[in-house]
Amino acid sequence: MIEANDIEVTLLSMADERQAKHLLRFFKTGPGQYGEGDRFIGLRNPQVRLVVKEAWKDTPLTEAVKLVKSPLHEVRLCGLLIMVEQYLTSMKKKDSAAMSSIFDIYTSLHPYINNWDLVDLSAIKIVGNHEVINPDLTLMDEWINQEGHTLWQQRIAMVSTWMLIRHGRADVCFQRAEKLLTSHHDLLHKAAGWMLREAWKKGYKEEFRDFLSDNVSSMPSVMLSYACEQMHVGERHEWQKLRKGKMPDCIISQ
Repeated sequence: MIEANDIEVTLLSMADERQAKHLLRFFKTGPGQYGEGDRFIGLRNPQVRLVVKEAWKDTPLTEAVKLVKSPLHEVRLCGLLIMVEQYLTSMKKKDSAAMSSIFDIYTSLHPYINNWDLVDLSAIKIVGNHEVINPDLTLMDEWINQEGHTLWQQRIAMVSTWMLIRHGRADVCFQRAEKLLTSHHDLLHKAAGWMLREAWKKGYKEEFRDFLSDNVSSMPSVMLSYACEQMHVGERHEWQKLRKGKMPDCIISQ
């Protein structure tokens, strides 16, 4: 058995003070910023993943939880990635009890999943897969609502649709993206735009155009920009004109 303390010691042995200072700026940890107060030891994701690769099979879930509760960003990431590996293994074994346990614990840890990389590297594979397997699950539909839920809960709910899109449920992506149209958070606009782009890439082009027809005038600019990246440049520009209140020459369908 590998304990959380052993893993933390290993991560700390690779600490890089110069890189840590860069990460403090990159992840917006200053007063009033979204990552305010977070602490870094200066590790890149591949370094953390190497530790995960060596440790996840022998690390009990209870120890992974201890890592996720760490004040150190990279230690939290390590714990989350261990949980991802354990969820995927349970999925391969079709161990529904283990999957549900990991999902329940993961969602209970949301106060510690408090930056966009922590969300994006874990939510798609844990929450997204769990929603695919359990189509009646409604927790994320609750989390996407602004009232009573944090920025990070909402981002988890939005990016988890990546997996749903790939399993014929792009409608959930459109429904959740619509909930974020009035959000004031740039990170939620980007997440929604990213998922809308994924829906386009996976062939839901007419559904995406319908979504734009209904909502383009109220879409935050960054959401529209992210969402339309894969479009033909002509069509993209026409939607951008519509958002600015200009009449387009045409909407290209191709």
